[in-house]
Amino acid sequence: MPRYYYKALRRNGTTVSGEIEAVDQDAAYLSIEKRQLSPFSLVERNASPILDFLRARKITRKDQSAFIRQLATLLKAGVGLLEAMQSLAKSNANPALAKCANAIRADLRAGQRLSNSLDNHMQGLPRYVARLAELGEATGTLAKALDDASERMEFEDNMRSEIRGALSYPLFLASVGGLIVLLMFLFVVPRFDALIGDNRDNLPLISKIVISTGVWMKAHAFVFVSGIITLVTGSVFIFRNKKFREGFRSLAEKMPVVGGFLIQSEIGGWARTMGIALDNGADILTALRLGASGLNSKDLKHGMSGARSEIRAGRNIDEVLEEHLPAMDALSIDLIRTGRNSGALADMLLFVADTKEKETRERAKALTAIAEPAAILFIAMIVGTIVLSIVLAMTSLYEFDI
Repeated sequence: MPRYYYKALRRNGTTVSGEIEAVDQDAAYLSIEKRQLSPFSLVERNASPILDFLRARKITRKDQSAFIRQLATLLKAGVGLLEAMQSLAKSNANPALAKCANAIRADLRAGQRLSNSLDNHMQGLPRYVARLAELGEATGTLAKALDDASERMEFEDNMRSEIRGALSYPLFLASVGGLIVLLMFLFVVPRFDALIGDNRDNLPLISKIVISTGVWMKAHAFVFVSGIITLVTGSVFIFRNKKFREGFRSLAEKMPVVGGFLIQSEIGGWARTMGIALDNGADILTALRLGASGLNSKDLKHGMSGARSEIRAGRNIDEVLEEHLPAMDALSIDLIRTGRNSGALADMLLFVADTKEKETRERAKALTAIAEPAAILFIAMIVGTIVLSIVLAMTSLYEFDI
């Protein structure tokens, strides 16, 4: 039977803590309350840390979106928040996510808000989810706000899956091609160095470079392979750094093709979040804050911050966005202007989001369609260069009379 560590309040307001054994968390709460105590923290003690570690599985974005969707569905069905969290904790196959649900439920029992608990216990959850939950708590539309948040999360997850799936084959080709090139330099090219011997006066420059590279790589194979492993490991470690990712993203946004794709995708996500916020009863300044919370682009965040200040001063949103966000196209500005004039700004923002998301999908397909032939062409050029240099090296050793 599991044991629980608890903290509770006595009737005189003092705090008491201890351990209790119970069948489950609900039974533990009842047992504590029978002692005329008011529990505000209840944590299950791990009976086997090693077993918990082996069972643990990383919480993915897909797991999180499914969790939020299930919570929204339960709330729509009239289930209470505490009961919904209990259900999610018991039914979730991911132990880490079930633990999050129990922690959130304990916070709710202690009087905390769901939005704060989501921030505290669900690491990696998009910032707009907790902010939409906060809006839903304020307006009494928590179920709808969570349902809208899960819809955006699912779209983002589907986009990532589509791009990864489309890029998997080009990456596979690049990996196999890179391995072939490495093996050629290590085992094929050095053999021709032995055939050529010291007769290198007539060798073309490209042949000298390729053969010398192959000989060096074979002589320093351990150092070369260790360097590749270090480079890959270092790259993974560096990309986990938030500041580096932000700097890399800022650089990517300035690139001709990829930059437009990233910016328009960000604008679509901003329009979706802001439209959802307005549709759930937020005022325009709150909606702008929520929309900006989901942005990853520093330039767009800066532009949105300036726009929010001027809108607070009484200016129209379409005029301000046109000045502060040059990346936003004229059609989107016109749609926002129409929504403002007609009183249907939320609907127009959602329409802009749908348009941008459709454009994002089409751009993603175009980029991934280019990636496959580009990978094949790149590997073919390297292999072709190696083969050509070897052929030129062999033919330069002999003179043929025609």
